Amino acid sequence: MKAASVDDYTFKHSLQIADTDFVVCDVETTGLNPERNRLTEVALLRVRGGTVIDRYSSLINPRQFIPDEVQRLTGITNEMVYTAPDAIQVLPEVRRFIGDAVFVGHNVRFDRSFIDAALRRCGIEALQVPNLCTARLARRLIPQKSRSSLGAIAAHYNVRIKNRHRAMGDAEATTQVFLKFLQILDEEFDIHESGELLTFQNRQIYRITGAPRYFTRLQENLAELPHRPGVYFFHDKRGEILYIGKARDLKERVSSYFYHNIGHTEKIRRLVRGVHGITWKPLETELSALLTESRMIKQHQPPYNTQLKRYRKYPFIRIDVTDPWPTISWCYDLVDDGAEYFGPFRSRFAVEDALDSINKLFLLRECEGTIKPSADNAPCLYHEIKRCGAPCAMLASAEEYQREVDDIVLFLQGEQDGVLDRLRARMHRRAENLDFEGAAVLRDRLAAVERIIRQQQLMVHSVRKQNLIIITFARRSSVEIHFIKSGMLASQLLVDQRNLPLAALYAQIEDVYFSRQEELFIGGKEDIDEMRIIASWCLTRRDDSMVLEVDGGDSAEAVLEQLKETVGEMGGGAAASNDGAVRA
Repeated sequence: MKAASVDDYTFKHSLQIADTDFVVCDVETTGLNPERNRLTEVALLRVRGGTVIDRYSSLINPRQFIPDEVQRLTGITNEMVYTAPDAIQVLPEVRRFIGDAVFVGHNVRFDRSFIDAALRRCGIEALQVPNLCTARLARRLIPQKSRSSLGAIAAHYNVRIKNRHRAMGDAEATTQVFLKFLQILDEEFDIHESGELLTFQNRQIYRITGAPRYFTRLQENLAELPHRPGVYFFHDKRGEILYIGKARDLKERVSSYFYHNIGHTEKIRRLVRGVHGITWKPLETELSALLTESRMIKQHQPPYNTQLKRYRKYPFIRIDVTDPWPTISWCYDLVDDGAEYFGPFRSRFAVEDALDSINKLFLLRECEGTIKPSADNAPCLYHEIKRCGAPCAMLASAEEYQREVDDIVLFLQGEQDGVLDRLRARMHRRAENLDFEGAAVLRDRLAAVERIIRQQQLMVHSVRKQNLIIITFARRSSVEIHFIKSGMLASQLLVDQRNLPLAALYAQIEDVYFSRQEELFIGGKEDIDEMRIIASWCLTRRDDSMVLEVDGGDSAEAVLEQLKETVGEMGGGAAASNDGAVRA
């Protein structure tokens, strides 16, 4: 049975990579032919959201002799597999483990052909999933490497292979290489969907040993590019901007368009052929590059940005507070519709887990559309299983329903103690009023909340209500400080960690959080993009930054002191002065 093609897998195309399950497989065998030879070992690792979430491995009795040269290569001897389970015992678990995940391997056809042949011999349903080959990805992402063996690619990324030529050792190394490739594809190629990833492995490779003739006029530009974060601009022969991009390293990113055989799409090749000039704006941090790129695109609206630029989508929880009886759901897109959006979450799986917990713990309605409460309405099944307070049948008042919404917000924001305290108080009030049945229901909900809190630590915020200070490492001893008001960038400063400009920082804090009243958000798509960039950075780039929350009850002095302490912790101590701020 052949592997499913990309076209056969269209239902996965729109899935974000973070929402897709991948199973990395490595097998050891008695030889090279899947029909004549047999499996001796299999290892599988399930990857979801950039993390290994499950693993399986087993020796297999091949019921045939393992040649001496194979024993020497793998270390798997005839004695080792003599008492191992037969394929008919192992393959059902292998089939269950893989499920409908994308099948990943290094030189994947070899591993897949042996798994398919073994499933067929055991009379087990064939796999109907596509292959993804890390060797093919390597030839497109690091074309300067003459060899694409697992050992060569692992060495390139300083990945140490434990138990080389054993299934689990090779599968673990393949997984580390695969995760590195996903990072590169996300940051450098804007590939965020599984369908795009499956297609990328088959892109044509263009062998270019140097810059083509029509690029020679750009060589001086390319030589001057700095190794710094920033935003770059591609211009046509009239000087008009064709494309705006951001880079963690301007020189590496821009040069990659012109010098490397990285399998550009036809749209990118058309863009590159039209480039007659390159300009750039160096910045201090990648966060500044992301935000500047977004604003520059908004200002100039280059033609190729609409064709090429895509962002990875992160899911959000949405509470429709415009409805008098709000409902809760999840979505990928932020919309200016009056609803509250909480997040982002790392993946669809994470947001669905959170929603499942909320629906079990809190009594919000799960029906769609508007409701008209009436005592004549009959409660639905969700009320019977204690997952809805039945406001439609007037069994929950508007005040009680709003308390549930408020508790959900506290729960999402990590203020679980507040939720527990409110539930305990309500339980005691019902017991005092001799409503023992109602008190027992709340007692059970308390136990469920405490169990969920132990299992998953949630802390997300309403995107429109985020007041944050993001501190990011810049060059040398500097840090860049971004002041975020209501989810959007209000201002930023570049400061020296060793000589903090306290007066300038205090003025910014006072102005942004305690004096300024104007609304930064005006409802456009670009504003929503900026909110998404900031929220996503806070989720995914905690290693690069420190994030402080500014509470409405704080004072400017208290926020400044917290900021000073945080910068000191980042840099091992910081002095203070009344000047020295640099406007970023």
